[in-house]
Amino acid sequence: MYDSPYRTGIFIELNFVEKYLPLFLLFALTILLFIYKDYFKNNQKLDKLIRYFAASFFGIIYLSHYLLRFSIYGFDTLILPFQLCSISMFLAIILLINKNKTIFSFVLFTGILGGLISLSIPVIGYNSSYYRYYQYEIAHSLLILTPLYFMAVHDYLPTKKETIKAFLMFQGIVFFMIIFNYYANTDFMFVFIDKAKITKFPVIDQFGGIPLYLLWGELLSVGLYFIEYQIITFFYKYKR
Repeated sequence: MYDSPYRTGIFIELNFVEKYLPLFLLFALTILLFIYKDYFKNNQKLDKLIRYFAASFFGIIYLSHYLLRFSIYGFDTLILPFQLCSISMFLAIILLINKNKTIFSFVLFTGILGGLISLSIPVIGYNSSYYRYYQYEIAHSLLILTPLYFMAVHDYLPTKKETIKAFLMFQGIVFFMIIFNYYANTDFMFVFIDKAKITKFPVIDQFGGIPLYLLWGELLSVGLYFIEYQIITFFYKYKR
């Protein structure tokens, strides 16, 4: 059973443990990562082994979602990896292999924010009795841990230039999705110029309707990028 709950209309609620245990484990792993970072930093073979294993495992978890959806729906827009977290996950897997700093900056901002929101307010449709629950929780946890690993072990820190590049990448993706959603009648990343979408997402009206809500979204994204950049640089400098 791996149907989309958005199409079936059936959403299984998570209990307290199912909702918050993954966040607790993520927090514990983050603490352990920064405590033992020097152990990985001083062992290049171990670092490479961890990155390649993580990339392989992440890739399997990532692809399994689309393969299972494909087995149900075939060639359908539902299986396109065009949500922001899906795009960030794909880039996080590449980052684990090639250590690209521009990709790191993008994943750092979009991955951590998107991953934390997704884990804090999970809308999965399945509980721990189903594979989808574990796929969702593990994939989003790896999305957060990947840039944190590069910060802790490889001393990666986004510069202002790289932050701007990452933001421009994000803007390019948003622009593409607006056009794609319009012509394909899809809802990826919740960016629309089709006013008919208000009937499906009435909350848009609370932000001025279409297209004004896109402006509010832009202002919010700029603010979040700036705040996250300031927090990261502050704690990094404090650690040093």
